[in-house]
Amino acid sequence: MSKSNIITTNHQRTYTGKYIDVFNPDPDAISIQDIAHALSLTCRWAGHLKDFYSVAQHSVLVCEHVSCFAPENKLQALLHDASEAYINDIPSPAKKRLPDYKSLEDNLMLVIAHKFGFEFPLSQATIEADRYLLSCEWHSLVENDVNDIIPLSPKDAECLFLQSYFELTNKLY
Repeated sequence: MSKSNIITTNHQRTYTGKYIDVFNPDPDAISIQDIAHALSLTCRWAGHLKDFYSVAQHSVLVCEHVSCFAPENKLQALLHDASEAYINDIPSPAKKRLPDYKSLEDNLMLVIAHKFGFEFPLSQATIEADRYLLSCEWHSLVENDVNDIIPLSPKDAECLFLQSYFELTNKLY
């Protein structure tokens, strides 16, 4: 019996009906469909925006940006926030004071990276693309300085995320 078949109080149920122990994640319990779905329903900046804008859409934009200068990091960029599908995100100021959370997040990202075949910790290219998008998103979505980013519905963001994944990996569900 695989670890994913043993259910404990550490497990949470996912969109596809799998159970994942976020403290001891089994790669078999991690699903691209679960990641895409959860991230499409997760709002950036803990919801402190005028309109809903998903982590899934953000991830696709980071992937598109990194492809301009480090195409070898496109899959990593698309999945750079994948752990948030299972443990959500905590805004950076709070995360800095929660070392146990950071350890949990890093462990989960290591398993996700291994499952999907990319390097973790994240490359400098992915980190820079993420920071660049943070600035662009803030100016476009919060300060309304520019209208470069049009937020997608959760369903459209989920579809775009999955489309990007399948184009990068040449895999079907």
